[in-house]
This record gives sequence, structure tokens and C-alpha cells, in this order.
Amino acid sequence: MKTLFTLSGRKFQYKKHPDGELIVYPAEQNGNLQEKSAIIITPYTIALVKDAIKKHTEIPMRASRDNPPQGSLGALIKKEKQSPQQLSYLIPILVESGICKVRRDGRAFIVMNFKMQT
Repeated sequence: MKTLFTLSGRKFQYKKHPDGELIVYPAEQNGNLQEKSAIIITPYTIALVKDAIKKHTEIPMRASRDNPPQGSLGALIKKEKQSPQQLSYLIPILVESGICKVRRDGRAFIVMNFKMQT
């Protein structure tokens, strides 16, 4: 299993299932890694987010579960009846894979298309 950090600094583990799903194990409240509880990110969601990143030079992440702003990746995920929380794990995985970069704008995170950057 690989270990990464969310953009806000929380540790998590993940592995890729042979069928393409990402299985994410968020850390416990105290920061300890665990393997009892997992979040599954489907190939559909992965492709949806990758496509959105490819279509934009920059796009706000906004992983708010309640009301992500229009035009953000969070709103895109929520429109598909899924939790924007998945972005907290998926975006660092995509950054590690060289798909995108992230910059901070105040308290917000902006996802940048890696291929569009100079």
C-alpha cells in the first residue's frame, strides 16, 4: 500500500484494485494509519475528474460536502450524487501520478492541468 497526504496534511493509505478502483484508507482522528475503514473511488469518478482537469487550465477543487461552488470539481462530483470528499484523496494521487499540480489560493486549492503549465 502507498501512503500519501491530503492537501491539508492528513495522512492516508491507498491501493489500486485490478479493476481500476482506488481503495483509500483515511487515517484515524489521532493520525494513525488504519485498514478497518475504506473509501472506494470508482473508475468512473477517476475518469470524470481527469477529464475535467484536462478541459481546464485551472479548476477549484472545493471538496466541501455541503455546498461546493459551481464550476468546481466538488460540484461536478456532487452532481453525480457522490461525495466531494473523494477529492481530498484523489487529487493527491493524481498529483503523484503527474496528471496535475495544485496551488493554494487563500484557503482554497486550485487544481492545474499539468500539461498546460510551462
